[in-house]
Amino acid sequence: MKRIICLSLVLAVLFGAVLTGCGSKNNQNSSNNGSASANSGSEGSQSSQTATDAPVQATGGKVHIQDNVLGDIWITELEGVERNKLDNIGFSTENGLKVYTENGSKASMAGIDVSYNCGNIDWKKVKEAGIDFVMVRLGGRGYGDEGSLYSDEKALEYINGAKQNGIKVGGYFFSQATTNDEAVEEAKYAVSTLNGLKLDFPLAYDWEIIKDDNARTDGVSSAQATECAKAFCDEIKNQGFTPMIYSPSKELYFKYDLARLKDIDIWYCEYAEVPSFYYQFSMWQYSDHGKVDGIDTEVDLNICFTNVAQYNFFY
Repeated sequence: MKRIICLSLVLAVLFGAVLTGCGSKNNQNSSNNGSASANSGSEGSQSSQTATDAPVQATGGKVHIQDNVLGDIWITELEGVERNKLDNIGFSTENGLKVYTENGSKASMAGIDVSYNCGNIDWKKVKEAGIDFVMVRLGGRGYGDEGSLYSDEKALEYINGAKQNGIKVGGYFFSQATTNDEAVEEAKYAVSTLNGLKLDFPLAYDWEIIKDDNARTDGVSSAQATECAKAFCDEIKNQGFTPMIYSPSKELYFKYDLARLKDIDIWYCEYAEVPSFYYQFSMWQYSDHGKVDGIDTEVDLNICFTNVAQYNFFY
C-alpha cells in the first residue's frame, strides 16, 4: 500500500504545526466538548480563497498538486482510490448557493449543516430558500482528558423539523476517539441519539485535531486515526446506516490512509470558490459564513454531487 508523501519542507511545516479541521468558531456546551462543524466547528476556521485550477503534473507515481489551503505539494497517488472527476467549469452560484451541472444538467443538491448553536430554525423558510438537505450534529466526545460523550440538545428537533418540511436529513458525530473501541462506542452512541429515527443521508465521522488547546487526540498516529475512522464507519454500517468521513484536505492527505477507507464516501471541507482535492468526494462544505432564510446565525453551506456518490442516499 502506497503512502502519501510530499516535499520534506512541506512535511516539516505541516507536522510541526497542530492540524485542525474546518468549522466556525462557537461556544460549546462546555469548554471540553470539542468542536464539530456546522457552526460548531474547530477553532481557527479557514478563510475563503480563490481556487487555482492548475493542471495536475504526474511524474511516475508522484503527482504535483496546487491545493487551495496547503499550497504547492507533491503526493504519491494511492492505488485503488478514485480520482476527482468533477469539472470545475461546472460550478456556478444561484441565490447564494453553489450548483454543479454536468452535460447541461444539474447534478447536485444544496445543503447546510447545523448544531444547537443555530438556535431556533424555521424549516419552512429554509426549504423555500432552496435547501435540499441538512447534516445535523448528533453529538460528540469532549476533547479533554475525560472524553465524555454528549448529545446535541437540538438534534431531534432539527431532524423532525427538516423532515416535516421535505428536507432530506443526514447526521454527523464529532469524534475524539483514540482507539478502535472508542470509535465503535461513538458510533453506537450516535445511533442511539436518533431514538429510532431514520436518516435519508449518511451519518458522518467528524474526527478533528484540536488547534490551540490540549486534546486527548494529540498523540494519535496516522495509522490509528485511520483505524478509528474505519471502526466507526464499519459499526455505522452494521447499525443499518450509510457511513461517511468528514475532513479537510490536510487530514485526508496526511492523517488518513485513504486506501484503507476507499469504500467510504468523503464529505470534504474546503472554503474556496472551487474544490482542489485530488481524490473523489461526494459532498463538499464550501463555506462557514452562509446566510439562509429561516436561520438567524451564519451557517455552513454544502453541496452534494448526485453523479459521484457510491451509495444511492440522494434518492
